[in-house]
Amino acid sequence: MCALEIYVLNVGQGDTAIIKTPQGNVVVIDAYRPAKVKDALDTIRPDGAISHLVVTHPHSDHYGAVSRLLADCTVGKVTLAPFWFYAGTPAYHQIINRVQSDHIPLHFISGYERDYTDGGTFPQYAEQLYLELVGPPNYTLEDLQECNLLNPNHLSVLARLNYGRFSMVFAADAQMENWAHYDREGLLEQSCDVLKAAHHGSKRGTQWERLERLAPKLVIVSSDPATTHELPDLVGSAIFLEYDEDDDHTVALTSGTGTIKITVDAAGFYDVVSFGEGPDDLLSGLAPGPMPQTDWASILQLRMA
Repeated sequence: MCALEIYVLNVGQGDTAIIKTPQGNVVVIDAYRPAKVKDALDTIRPDGAISHLVVTHPHSDHYGAVSRLLADCTVGKVTLAPFWFYAGTPAYHQIINRVQSDHIPLHFISGYERDYTDGGTFPQYAEQLYLELVGPPNYTLEDLQECNLLNPNHLSVLARLNYGRFSMVFAADAQMENWAHYDREGLLEQSCDVLKAAHHGSKRGTQWERLERLAPKLVIVSSDPATTHELPDLVGSAIFLEYDEDDDHTVALTSGTGTIKITVDAAGFYDVVSFGEGPDDLLSGLAPGPMPQTDWASILQLRMA
């Protein structure tokens, strides 16, 4: 059986993660920068088959490449965040309409679900790869809407990938309210090996409590501090600096590391490499190397200035 491969693409201020399972199935969680995502998929799965496409919420830096994937790839099913509390943009509506017109199975998730991408059922899940998805419950969105606090980030779908003893959490643009629901499902009590940090390293998405309780060995922040969004922000940068200073922890920023590839064997042991390319560079033909260290002290000084 082949290894599990996880790619967190460097797409600048945005999110794209591609998972290739041991049986060769591909899961895409968010997609930004069409040419780069398509190039990566051509390398990872040349026939263009995507088993499962997850769009975590209606922000363009998470779905900007989805229309290209729907046009050029064969997609088995699509999972989206609920949109009835926040309609989203016309471009997001076009994605929904395209999925329906192409008769691709479509699901709006509000709550907790499991997806066995390579097959398998409960309770024999321990030896199988499975993806847990946690969408925001309606009552949370209703409460936020009534208080005029609802924003698209609150629709974020969190995901946890499990393969034997290995676990990785994809936090999308989760806010404190999303993490509260994740905690209610009991998932915050389970540690993980890798965390893709929430909301590009913002103070509302990445609190110290989440790092302390999930205890990831590797934290990946998908962001570019030079953009106008200025993420990671001051608080996030301070948290990452302190967490990264521990010898057992690494916090990597994709703008400095380039795309990160994680390879996991059947025993749950994993290896991490990076490609070092910029957000617009294509992966094809590049050779990976050791992942460079992120200078969080300099980023924090930039934020303080």
